[in-house]
Formats: sequence, C-alpha cells, structure tokens
Amino acid sequence: MLPPNKWPVRKMADVGTDEVFVRETIELFDLLNGTLIEGEQRRRATDAIGSTLIDGLIPTFMELRAIRESRGKDLPFIEQCQLYEDFARKLWKTYKDLTQRAAAEMGFDIGFFFQKETKFEEGLKAFRASYPAAPANLEDYLREVRKRWQNDLAQFRNGFLEHQEGSRQDHMKFYDPDFVEGLFAGAARIIADILVMLMNLRLPPRFHIVEHDDKIHGPGWPNRFRVVIEGLGEMLSAAQNPAEQP
Repeated sequence: MLPPNKWPVRKMADVGTDEVFVRETIELFDLLNGTLIEGEQRRRATDAIGSTLIDGLIPTFMELRAIRESRGKDLPFIEQCQLYEDFARKLWKTYKDLTQRAAAEMGFDIGFFFQKETKFEEGLKAFRASYPAAPANLEDYLREVRKRWQNDLAQFRNGFLEHQEGSRQDHMKFYDPDFVEGLFAGAARIIADILVMLMNLRLPPRFHIVEHDDKIHGPGWPNRFRVVIEGLGEMLSAAQNPAEQP
C-alpha cells in the first residue's frame, strides 16, 4: 500500500465552502475538538461527521442541483420523478443513518428520534432522565421537526419508495422544486443542531456551545457557533477591578 503522500490526487466534488451546509458541517470538527471526547473515540466521531458530509449531504446536494437544472426542461415523466426520489432517498440516509452514526460515535443513542410515536416519546423521556442538562426546549424542538417534515419524509421514503404504499399523489410536495430546496436547507441545519446539542453534553463544566448572535457577542464572528464560558464576564470584571472585591 502506498503512503499517503503517494496517493493519487482526485477531485472529490465541485461543492465548496461557498455552500452554507458545507461551512457549518466543517465547523463541527473544531467544536468536537473542544469536547471531552478524546483519543480513538474522537477520531471515530470525526470520521463519522465527515461521512455525514461526504457520503450524505454532498451527494444529496448534487441531486438537488440536478433538480435545479431540470427546471424548464421537458423531461420524460419517469426521469423527472427519479430526480426527486433519489434526492429523498439520499436525504433520509443522511439524516437517519449517518447522523445517527455520528451521534453513536460520540456516545449517544438517538435511535428513538426515528421511531413511531410511542417509542419516540419513551426514548425522549429516557434521554431527558440520562441527560438532564439537555436544552430545555429539546422535546418541543424534536416534536416540531417530526411534525413539520420528518414523519412525512419517512413515509415517502419508507412507505412509498421502498414498499409502494399509497401513490405519488399522496406525496406531491416531494416533487416540488421549491419545497425540496427548503427541505434540504432545513435538514442540513437541523443535523448540525442535533450534533452540536450532543457535543454540549460532552463539554467541561461551565462551557457551552451557542449560536453566535451579533447583538450579544459582537459582529465579525465568521461561524454559526461559538464556545462561551459561563461567568467569564464576571470573572474578567473582577480581575480588572480588584479593589471592588470584599
């Protein structure tokens, strides 16, 4: 086997950091490096997050790009449908399989996210019991994701595409180019949300990953997320004004 410096150079894809989903996924690597996940586990988690991007989001985006290019073209019906159906299959794989695998490598079982309602609620309750520091709005957030698109996508992919349950007429929104544009952007963002939420549960005490807000943290920060230290402002103020301390 050749050493890495002898490997042939090949272009992986013509998708770069000008795409928001690429930037936000790459950002997760730096955030992971600040957690208490270390050593071999961190390497596996890094690889799994990378797979979410390379094997999931980018191939799904390429299907989305093909849908964009098909606008205004008189494609045969089956060929046109195939674009949307391949998109849905790849998006579901990314969201359910690859995101779940990345979570598992960080030490979390989120399989209940994708189960039927009763099992989902049971799993959500158990997760809260195991991780009481999880965000206070986690339950409402996940329920809303399921309601808005996750359950419908699961039924489209698993029910219709894989088992021919129902008909295309039952799932026409998944053949709408504007809908799938929003679906991809939303799903990519939610994948980042989920993985960052889990990383927060693997941080040292008083450290938190938050979404950057110019109004709170000041302008100029290039990323979506940042790490903050609870009480740091008070600590700095005390250090700058020692005479005010008792």
